[in-house]
Amino acid sequence: MTSDDSPAKTENQVHDGYDLETGLLARLREWIDVLPWLRLIRILRVVGSPPLIGIVALTFAVWKIGITLLALDAIGPYDPEVAWTAGQQSTRFTAYIKYLNPASVFSDNPEIVWWKNLLGTCWSVLIWTPIAILLSRQGGLLTAGRPLMPLSGAISLALSRMFAGWLAAAVPLGCISIFAVLIMLIGWFSGVVGHITWLNFLLAAATLLFAIPCGVLAFGANVAIPLSWGALGNERDPDAMDSLSRGYEYLFRRPLQVFLYLLIAAAMAGLVSVLAIGITTAAIQINDRILEFSGAADGMVETSTNLLSYLPVVVFLTAAWSLLGGVYLLLRYDTGGQEVEDLWQAGPPPEPPLPSIPKQSPDAK
Repeated sequence: MTSDDSPAKTENQVHDGYDLETGLLARLREWIDVLPWLRLIRILRVVGSPPLIGIVALTFAVWKIGITLLALDAIGPYDPEVAWTAGQQSTRFTAYIKYLNPASVFSDNPEIVWWKNLLGTCWSVLIWTPIAILLSRQGGLLTAGRPLMPLSGAISLALSRMFAGWLAAAVPLGCISIFAVLIMLIGWFSGVVGHITWLNFLLAAATLLFAIPCGVLAFGANVAIPLSWGALGNERDPDAMDSLSRGYEYLFRRPLQVFLYLLIAAAMAGLVSVLAIGITTAAIQINDRILEFSGAADGMVETSTNLLSYLPVVVFLTAAWSLLGGVYLLLRYDTGGQEVEDLWQAGPPPEPPLPSIPKQSPDAK
């Protein structure tokens, strides 16, 4: 044994310290380790799936029929004089989903009767909840680097968790309604006692105890309800209350990450919408010119143009609901540390046992 290998020198050797730069480069396996939101780019392949686009288009048609019958459709048909931009599509999208937060029934809109607003909210949640769960599941799989689920399996998953999604959307409205009743009782008591300044001041201060929680629940529901649908689509156990609490937790514990991911998702969906707008514009021009040469009726041409004009909205909705699954997984990692790739997947069905061959008795010879 040489002097360099002596135990005394080994024990007294001073550690040179860690090379932080080398350690970082050794751990940097991919760009997504530094920029985790790059995983969301994988989701854009969803808009290239004709079956998913077709399902969203069918759902959108059914939803719009119901909204039109309720006289809640404030969005006009295609107007060729209006410039098609991503910002305009974002505005249209906001108008289409404004009824998905049940707390919106308390919004002051003098043009809409309150019960029509309530019916519109129920109709929107009823129609869009299974689609949101389905697409968020597909988006979550792509974010985690997994292949898409077969369409039949994805539909079955969404339908099995649809009731939990409805409950997750209804709970905030129920809680707000309880506080609203208490505020109403305070207001009724104030009307009974009359104009007593000091008592009205105390009653007004008492309403703050209920109005502030109402504001927290109502504003948070805009993010918590969609995130709860993302949780229902990507978690093993579809619990409505747990999924809703995750949505509120992610919003109020990681507001900066929520804002950042939503901004990135909006930019990606806007980019997809711009491409869809270009395709729609070219399709409308070609379609109108061919129908004009064929001598088609003016009503038929106008109807065809109106139907084509909704293609960017359908594409935008498909991308937005799919990005929801990816945003949920990123927020789950930021809040609880669970890896994005750690995503539950149902195992393959067990193979049926092979039939057994009965043994022949010796007397059968």
